[in-house]
Amino acid sequence: MFPNHVFRTFKSSFRSLHLSASRYSPPVPVPLSFTRYENNASNSNAPPVLVLHGLFGSKSNWNSLAKAFHKNTKPVRKIYAIDARNHGDSPHTDEHSYDHMVEDLVQLYKTLGIQQASIIGHSMGGRAMMLLALKYPELVEKAVIVDISPSPGLGTSNTNIPLFLQSMKMIQISSNATIHQARKIADEQLSQVVAEKPLRDFLITNLVKAEKGDGEFRWRINLQSLERNFNSGVAQFPNLSGHKFEGPTLFIAGGRSDYVKSEDVPLIKKLFPKSNIAYVKDAGHWVHSEKSADFSKLVLNFLNE
Repeated sequence: MFPNHVFRTFKSSFRSLHLSASRYSPPVPVPLSFTRYENNASNSNAPPVLVLHGLFGSKSNWNSLAKAFHKNTKPVRKIYAIDARNHGDSPHTDEHSYDHMVEDLVQLYKTLGIQQASIIGHSMGGRAMMLLALKYPELVEKAVIVDISPSPGLGTSNTNIPLFLQSMKMIQISSNATIHQARKIADEQLSQVVAEKPLRDFLITNLVKAEKGDGEFRWRINLQSLERNFNSGVAQFPNLSGHKFEGPTLFIAGGRSDYVKSEDVPLIKKLFPKSNIAYVKDAGHWVHSEKSADFSKLVLNFLNE
């Protein structure tokens, strides 16, 4: 028999654990916006391909590549380019984590009636796709992970992202401005923080004018939520010891990027034992846009194997 004080401790701990478990609620999914490419795939039974962009991105960034994938997969596959929550045309929410993003994807599978798919994800989208494969391996045929690893943290080029988000929130533009004028103003103001013109141009693609109401300019990304959840919900990948995805996996990294380091390889191989890593020479973090022909060839060879 346990002494009374030990029994009371056990009882108190059990009560706390029970209350904690009863308060837990799984992430609530949101309906994701997507673009489907299927003109030539009506009679194909091959698993479709789901593509998810990175932070600050949208499904439209993948339009050209999605068309190329659809045209050149053998057999022809349907391609779904997806907007993540708090991005593009998908809903804005206070919550933003990889667990939330995975449940959004699982809900999309159900909505579209997809039993299994190959997946492609870049950066933040790559981590969401990794987590999907690790938690729900039965949903994934093959995985392509673009310039990101499951190791903690991010590459050095992301150290200023919270500052980017703060700067974007502070931009003031008159509703009388045209979209061309608005983007020029945004570029001038962002140049004080973001030195690289291509990066500023990429960020500014998210600036749009409201079609209804007072015609104010707005960001298609949820700056407040992403800033609040960046350190916990974007910069860190969940620790999933004991999980692994046994399916074919291809990591594609930029040769000039530091998002997939040599010291990340043991963890990659542990979680994805059937993975290969391809480095694209002279490409940075946005390897799919900087070296699109090389990237497309790698992806198509992998999907068509």
